[in-house]
Order: sequence, then C-alpha cells, then structure tokens
Amino acid sequence: MKSVNQNYEPSEEVLDLLDTFRTMTNDCVRIGLANNASTLKRLSLLCYKELSRYNIVSYYKLHAISRAAGMLASRKKSIMRGVATKDPYAVRPQLVSC
Repeated sequence: MKSVNQNYEPSEEVLDLLDTFRTMTNDCVRIGLANNASTLKRLSLLCYKELSRYNIVSYYKLHAISRAAGMLASRKKSIMRGVATKDPYAVRPQLVSC
C-alpha cells in the first residue's frame, strides 16, 4: 500500500463555509436537545426554519440536520446502554455533502 502526502491550504472562503456548517450543526444539536428530538424527520421539522438565517445553499442545511440527527441518535443509544454522556457538539471544522 502506498500513500501520498498532500499539502492543502484552504482558502478563506472554504474556511468560512466549514465554520458555518459547524455552527449550523451545533444549532441543530441544541434544538434537538431542547426538544428531545433525535429522529431526522422531527429534527428537520424543528430546525429548518431556524437555519434560514444562514446565507448558504439549502442542501448544506439538510446535511447539517442529518449530521446532528446522527450525533443525537448516537447519544441516545449510549444512554440506553448505560454509558454516561455529555451533550454532543461539533468542535472541528467540517463539511458533509453528497
């Protein structure tokens, strides 16, 4: 197996997009925790109007909701197994897209 090290320095626009996506995901997680919602459908009904304040393409909003639903579902599964958890939140800049 061979690997190649690639150096990539993202532009300021890409860094801003990554930070906006992370903030949207954290907003969705906050809304989900406040309303005890962890399913994608319920979270999307609660969050989509809140995400309208972000000036970003709509499919990024849907992906942020999906990412938050995954984080909340994982937390819920851990709680059901008896594992102590903290409230989830995204720390690193991230971007999910199809």
